[in-house]
Amino acid sequence: MAVTIKDVAKRAKVATSTVSRVIQDSPKISEATKARVRKEMKALGYEPNYSAQSLANRVTQSIGIIMPESDVAIFQNPFFPESLRGISEWVNEHNYTLSIVTGKTSDELLSRVKLMTRTGRVDGYIVLYSKQKDSIVEYLHKEKIPYTVIGKPQQFVSETTHVDNDNYQAAKDVVTYLTGLKHERIAYVGGDQEHIVNLERLRGYQDALREAGLPLPKEYVVREPFNLEDMRTLLQASPPPTAMIVSDDLVAMAVQKMLAQLGVSMPEQLSMVSFNNLMLAELMNPPLTSVDIDIFSLGYQAAKSLIEKIKDPKELTKHIIVPHRIVERKSSQTL
Repeated sequence: MAVTIKDVAKRAKVATSTVSRVIQDSPKISEATKARVRKEMKALGYEPNYSAQSLANRVTQSIGIIMPESDVAIFQNPFFPESLRGISEWVNEHNYTLSIVTGKTSDELLSRVKLMTRTGRVDGYIVLYSKQKDSIVEYLHKEKIPYTVIGKPQQFVSETTHVDNDNYQAAKDVVTYLTGLKHERIAYVGGDQEHIVNLERLRGYQDALREAGLPLPKEYVVREPFNLEDMRTLLQASPPPTAMIVSDDLVAMAVQKMLAQLGVSMPEQLSMVSFNNLMLAELMNPPLTSVDIDIFSLGYQAAKSLIEKIKDPKELTKHIIVPHRIVERKSSQTL
């Protein structure tokens, strides 16, 4: 005879509704009670019927992951699988599943989000990016759909739960690190101007140089997209930079290749520091000094915040800052 929820409730000496709330990991149930009920579930070999529970409660136990609009290149960026690993860690612990939402354009992406919402496939969304004038964030907010943003949203900031690094301060810290190595002529390369993370890093770089009284000629800032000639022009500036901050490790890999083509050696002729501390940073030649932004924790905290909001719509809006640190390697040295 199959074990039922009533059997668990009787053995744990609680109401059946309490067992249901434990299965849902409700914040209204104490951790001690959860532990006792789960112990009895395990002892009885009870397996919750999540499908039936979802139908009864009109929930799916699934969350949508909204990727940036793009082609196949986005899936080659290690930031996204690492953030998904952090998200998966939390959702697996709480018996949720993931649905990935992709699109080549913002309109296509929005259309798919609307379809998933209309057909009731997910309980809420994690937006894996932050950009200016985002129609998807606008839609989620207007329709009062639970969502969390990884990054700093530009719309409804005070009302939107988001998880981010202090990218502005991180860039200032990199400038301080390089001036500590006696560099005064520091360039900045990369970072499209649509995504907030890039705007924050560029702004931190510019403010740090101004505060230090260091030169900031317009030639020292090279924005994406750039090519070999743009890099040649930067290096021919008068005076040329002795150090370079790059918007992220993938861009740094492209820059390093261009520098090699131009006969510039790192770090003897030019020191380089980047952001994200992806695995490839350590594999580059020379290994790349990079800012570790703890991508795993960004994903983990985003999932935690979203599921807490799904389970309790009255949950307060959170603005979570994940700490960063500079990981020093051989691409930077004292001038």
